[in-house]
Amino acid sequence: MYLIYEKDSLGRSIFEIVFKNTGSVFNKDGVANMTAYMLNKRGTLKEKEKFYSSLEEKALNLNVAVNREFTTISAVFLNEKLNFAIKKITELLATPNLTEEALEKSKKEILAKKENLKNNYDYIASSNLFKAMFKNTPLMYPIIGENIEKITLEDIKNHFNFYSKENAVFINGGKKIEIAPFIEILNDNAPKNDMFFHAKKENITDYHNVEQSYIYFGANYKTTNDKLYLAKIATFILGAGGFGSRLMEEIRVKKGYAYSAYASNDFHKTYSILKGYLQTKLENTNNAIKLVKNIIENFYEKGINEEELNGAKQFLIGSEPLRNETLSQRLLKKFKEYYFELKEGYYDKELELIEKTSLSEINSFLKENPIKNLSFSIVTNENTKR
Repeated sequence: MYLIYEKDSLGRSIFEIVFKNTGSVFNKDGVANMTAYMLNKRGTLKEKEKFYSSLEEKALNLNVAVNREFTTISAVFLNEKLNFAIKKITELLATPNLTEEALEKSKKEILAKKENLKNNYDYIASSNLFKAMFKNTPLMYPIIGENIEKITLEDIKNHFNFYSKENAVFINGGKKIEIAPFIEILNDNAPKNDMFFHAKKENITDYHNVEQSYIYFGANYKTTNDKLYLAKIATFILGAGGFGSRLMEEIRVKKGYAYSAYASNDFHKTYSILKGYLQTKLENTNNAIKLVKNIIENFYEKGINEEELNGAKQFLIGSEPLRNETLSQRLLKKFKEYYFELKEGYYDKELELIEKTSLSEINSFLKENPIKNLSFSIVTNENTKR
């Protein structure tokens, strides 16, 4: 159990409970998402779906979200509705509508969502990238799940049992909230053990009746906490910086293969990768893939220059105030410092580290990470085989 708090006088409060190690990789395929979905849609045993009508009447925004690692229950409400908010959140946690009827109804709705995703080619390419890079691990499954029909009510209840006080991180912004009512209703289950998965170099191509190719790529990119700022600088120059970044300049400006091309750091406790994407005309598919490989290999082998480093420093330092404007942004930073075991105040100190970074330091760092070992996930048309 851990508490993050920041006072604010805007007249509204943010309250979140993050349950660690309750994300999709910590249970059977689709169970974590189904549990969160049922909490979002099926309400409590007493009120069922009417539970949400009472929230709307009091302008209480309550949401349960899940990712690969944890589940977050979030509430935003006016300060004068604080007692009501505590009451409704504790009701949902104490007596959720986890019944066979609620499960079957939720299954039908999620299966309908999955049906719609069959024509979302960005989603398909992104999901396939994880299937390729993390084959035979829980990360190969999308968060929504692939074998939804096989989920049982016992699966849901067993997973919900890990919404426990030992797993809980309380995040509170605005008016201070007493967490005792939540501690009283949460059980004592210990967290599941942490896991980490190394990405593999694998490719996957999926053929559909598409008019352009969707190219997603990734590589293992494991770094230590004391070098996170170097990874931020490097990937900004490679592809996170929009116009002026290597990928955008080479792929869009010089070759005209794509309207946009990006790369970003995807760092988590269960995996740590570089990932990127672009869309291109069918006839440019193979050339675009070769170009991505060449750009990243060149980036790894030869590093960056002084002009690129100075430009990245100027942007990252200058734009930092924009990432601290809202209460939710500041709370998220504090949570990340705790969750990733960074020192308190790391993100304030990070700006100093970026400012002091030398060219030799950043280029030595690039040599430590063989990001040129790329995996590709491509959604394209059968015509590209010819």
